[in-house]
Parts: sequence; C-alpha cells; structure tokens
Amino acid sequence: MAAYYKLSGKFAPQGLILGLLSGAAVSVPLAFLYNYGIVSIPEAKLRGICTLTFGALIGSASGFAMCWGKVRNKLLAGTVGLATSFFGLYLSWFAWVLHLVHPSNWLFNLVHPATHPRRLWQAMQAINAIGTWSYGSSGTPEHGTFLWIVWIGEVLLVVAAGALTALFIVQLRPFCENCQQWCSDQTKLYFDPSLPAGQFKTQLESQDTASLQKLTAGNKKQPHYRLDLHSCGNCHSLNTLSVVQNFPRDHKVIVNKLLVTPDQAAAIRNLELAQRGSVA
Repeated sequence: MAAYYKLSGKFAPQGLILGLLSGAAVSVPLAFLYNYGIVSIPEAKLRGICTLTFGALIGSASGFAMCWGKVRNKLLAGTVGLATSFFGLYLSWFAWVLHLVHPSNWLFNLVHPATHPRRLWQAMQAINAIGTWSYGSSGTPEHGTFLWIVWIGEVLLVVAAGALTALFIVQLRPFCENCQQWCSDQTKLYFDPSLPAGQFKTQLESQDTASLQKLTAGNKKQPHYRLDLHSCGNCHSLNTLSVVQNFPRDHKVIVNKLLVTPDQAAAIRNLELAQRGSVA
C-alpha cells in the first residue's frame, strides 16, 4: 500500500508564540488598509475579495512564522491562523467605528480602544440600528437583521481565510524529524499529459518511478503534469513526491507527498538534469 507523508503533530512552544505575535503584528497595519478598502471600494464583489485577502495575509504571516518555529501540528496551525485573523478583524472594527466618528481621518491609535470590547459592542449595536451603507438603488441604509448577517459573514470569511492559509503554509513542505528541519531541496519536472491522471497516480503509488523516463517532457506554458520532489537537504533520507495536474480550468493535486526511497529520489533528480540538458 502506498505510503504518504503526514505531519507528526509536534510543535515547539516558540513556534506557537511566533505565530501569534507575527499575526498580531501584521494585523495592525492591515486593519487600517482593510478599513480603507471596504470604505473606498464601491463594488460588493471587490469588497468581498478585500475581506478574503485581509484574512489570508494575516494567516500567511502566522503560517510562515510557525514554519520558522517548527510547528508540525495541523490543528495548532489552523487555530493560530483563526485567532490572529479574528484579532485583526477586531482591530479593523475599531478603526472603522473611529473613522465613522472622524471621517477625515484614516489612522488612529487603536491600543486604548482595543482594550474596551464592551464599547465596541455598544457602538456596533448603535450603528446596526440606523445603518451606514445601502445595497442597491433604494438608498435606505441596511440595518437590523440583514446587517448582522453581513457582519457575521465577514467574520466567517476572514477567520476561514486566515485559518486555511496558515494551515496551507505549514503543510507546504515535509519536515525531517531526524534532522529537525524542513525539506529544503526541491526538484520540479514537467510532463505532457499523455496518460490519464488516475493511471499516472497508480503507477507512482506502485513505486514505479522508472516509468517516468518513458514520459515525454512537457512545457510548463502548456497543459502538463508538474512533479515536485521535496528532499531533506541534510540526510536525504526523507523524500516526498507530489504531482499537480495543470490543465485549462482543471488545476488539482493528484498525488500529495508520496514517500519515495533515496534511490528513487536520486533517479528523479537525474531525470530532471536530463530534461534541462535536452532543453538547453
């Protein structure tokens, strides 16, 4: 049966702290930028993209910091991304409320207001009662239940983007537990889509990496399979193989971190050198 790499679930305390601090640190400038974006952008779809980007950027900061701190726990990575993105949204609400009170100003000292969540709740209730923006041509500000639903949706979008982005970054590379480091060596190969994805996956799962030599080299600017080999740069004993299908309107991972032997990894690296030589 094919063996795939999985995160060990281990983490260092400093990784947790770094993830939280990094996410919280970038939340401050991003809160002001997000507030400026949602106020200045008139299109609802673009504001939605702005919301997703806001959460994803905070999650990215937390994710990269956790990688540096050697966090290999998926639950912890997602939780930290969720917590920091919610904190960023919390700050952005204060920035938004203060901007409503002082519309000529975009930057405020959020340290003191952020220590009074009850005041924020009271302000949000007051704003919800009268509304501040309208959707469509009616001109009547949205308020009440509909506005609560919009705000809840904003929370869900931001924290989901933050959690998923942090989790994605932590899972990007395998971690060598023997050497206590992320796999730094990466090899990429491109193949023409000359066989179905299912057959390609079956061959690799049966450890038939030798069949790769029979495939036609592909062009990354055309439909192709991309093969990614990650290896520990120190001991070279941990090697994982991933395959991404990149077709028009059909981009997906068909093999995700399949474990291969050092000999198989060496053969794949040699194949990559042969591909580069043929292109040259």
